[in-house]
Amino acid sequence: MPNWIEIEHIDSLPVRGATLADIDMGRVERHIQAGRSQQSESPLDYLQRQIGIVEVDGGQLAPTLGGLLCFGMEPQRHLPHTGVSLTRYTGQTANSQQVVDIRDLRGPLFDLIDQADAYLWAQSNHGFRLDSGPRRTPFDQYPRTAIRELIVNALAHRDYRVVGSRVKIEMFKNEIEWCSPGGLPPGVTVENILKSQYTRNPVIVGFLFDAGYIEQRGMGLDTVAHVLREEQLPFPQMEDTGASFLIRIQGHGAVDKHIALGLDTPLAQIYTLIESAGPVGISAREIADRLEWSIRTVNYRMQELLGRKIVIREGSTSRTRYHVHEQET
Repeated sequence: MPNWIEIEHIDSLPVRGATLADIDMGRVERHIQAGRSQQSESPLDYLQRQIGIVEVDGGQLAPTLGGLLCFGMEPQRHLPHTGVSLTRYTGQTANSQQVVDIRDLRGPLFDLIDQADAYLWAQSNHGFRLDSGPRRTPFDQYPRTAIRELIVNALAHRDYRVVGSRVKIEMFKNEIEWCSPGGLPPGVTVENILKSQYTRNPVIVGFLFDAGYIEQRGMGLDTVAHVLREEQLPFPQMEDTGASFLIRIQGHGAVDKHIALGLDTPLAQIYTLIESAGPVGISAREIADRLEWSIRTVNYRMQELLGRKIVIREGSTSRTRYHVHEQET
């Protein structure tokens, strides 16, 4: 009989009551064929090698926590604490009066990652920006790489011994927070987390690596910090409460602003140029040259911005310049 408690990595322990019938062998086979494993082997051989199943009760095979979480047909039937609680708010704080959506995500770990990633991406704002010249480039509220890495990090490194709590993801107006049950592992702190490496759940991490969800072990948060820095977004806020680990990222407010103002693509392009011109303002001719539009098109579109008092016009006819209308607060 295996030791059910005193073993360092809980994801290598068998799950009481679970049997091989709970494993989706077809999913395992597809995982082997599409994954990074260089070995051609049967699903059973692969699972045994990766400690997705182990022998119990005199040689009978049973799924481990890692095996059941990644390849189980209904993992939460045996492990109800392993789903994801996802809540979206209209404001910047967890206020029950501002909840607009609550999701209870269930299924194998790979599906949880894909579901959470798709939801956060769909519910965040997407626009564009003008880097140089008239061409626009995609401008997203959050870097998708950061979203995905933090979902993977929360599920791969949470403490699965904490059975009374699930991974929580809370989406606010311009921030997203991940809360993983269990504090940071011994020796790892918020201050040294980018330089420390500790794999709490090596079985799960191995399956995620083979499936391509992890590119390089121990590099997830480094990647997040790098892409946020490239996007000129703040470094993640992190907190270890002992009972949980929280990490929060901020998004681009400019995308939010265009959405809030109800600007379609042409109007947002004009608004971006006027805003970036600052106190000196910008003329219709300069806008036309930057966007490679006709002056007639610019003047036509400008009428809506003026009519809605989003921008203001200053100067005589020959020296007219446009400025963002600063709203009173």
